[in-house]
Amino acid sequence: MTTLSVTKNTALAAIIASVFASAPAMATEGGKCRTDIAYNTVMPFDASPVIFEVLRNIFEAKEIRVEREGVAYTTEFNENRLRIGVGADNKVSYFRCG
Repeated sequence: MTTLSVTKNTALAAIIASVFASAPAMATEGGKCRTDIAYNTVMPFDASPVIFEVLRNIFEAKEIRVEREGVAYTTEFNENRLRIGVGADNKVSYFRCG
């Protein structure tokens, strides 16, 4: 990953964090992933540990699971987990609680 791409991802993460931080805070129960957040992006993020951690903090989840395209995962629901989908192009395609 180039320095420009890392800088771009970090800047995008900071913008996202500031948008969500300005929204009224709702009480969450001990690390449960927040389901009251909706975010849509025109330009998908490059998959990186920085983006994963920013999303985890925004959703206030205890843990994350990065789901790669073409790999099978269990279907159990975990209210403390944020699931982040990454496509073959190494771009984040979705993020949701579960």
